Amino acid sequence: MNDLTNKQSGLLFGSYCADALSLGVHWIYDANELAQKHGRITHYKGPGADSYHPHKKAGDQGHVGDQSLCLLTFLSREKKWDPSMFMDDWLGMWPDYNDYVDGASKATLANVQNQTDKTQGGSDSVEIAGPARIAPLIVYLSSSSESEVVKAAVEQTMLTHRSKEAEESATFLAKAGYRLIHGANLLDTLNETAPEWALKKADSVLSENAVDAIGKLGPACSISSALPAVLYLALKHGGDTEAALIENAMAGGDNCARGLALGILLGAANGISSIPEHWIADLKSTKCLDQFLKTNSSEG
Repeated sequence: MNDLTNKQSGLLFGSYCADALSLGVHWIYDANELAQKHGRITHYKGPGADSYHPHKKAGDQGHVGDQSLCLLTFLSREKKWDPSMFMDDWLGMWPDYNDYVDGASKATLANVQNQTDKTQGGSDSVEIAGPARIAPLIVYLSSSSESEVVKAAVEQTMLTHRSKEAEESATFLAKAGYRLIHGANLLDTLNETAPEWALKKADSVLSENAVDAIGKLGPACSISSALPAVLYLALKHGGDTEAALIENAMAGGDNCARGLALGILLGAANGISSIPEHWIADLKSTKCLDQFLKTNSSEG
């Protein structure tokens, strides 16, 4: 496996493994309660009947990860990025979907009914979920230019999250992911591509442990909290993908969407070998991801 393929594989599996690791404790906002009830999250857990994801099993993706898999399936089939065509697939997810449907998706589904152009119906959501779904696009377009990757990432995001905050986050994740799979240094990349306001917030809590730091930044879905939390984890545990993804899960809140974004950064920086083998083996989407990588890691 050459270095590019290693980092492409790391980016893709990093994103989906982080989401799956957090799924069993998703949207638990009391980190102490999370730790007491579930212990240290080092393997996948089913969310349980009393959770937001009662039908999900250990190793599944959350509802945002499912949307990212929809994107991966589209790229595998069509061999090109086309926002209008992809929107047909995204809209086709929902009639039979039996998991949580988030507010941005509900608003987009309602807005699209009144739009002649279905790509213009996105909600005004400022949540990190929209930009966090882009792992397949970065891998698929990795032999394109950085500006093409950014354009596609923003188009994907704006389909459902039409806010300047979501656009800024998509731009950052696309630039950073692209540079990291092409061999750039993590710290330099974060300093060059991350929004300055988010880096400042992350730096302000860097001396604290993850639960306290993310508690102060805010564990919720909004980019104003979630993006600094992702950066904090990437700066604090940059060389240790496994530790970073576990700490993300243990911090609770919207750990699934944070994980999708964090996994892009650290998976790309540290490669596939930085992700525990049992996470890859137990991930329900592994065959699908392997096939996508086989098809796209060399041709782009």
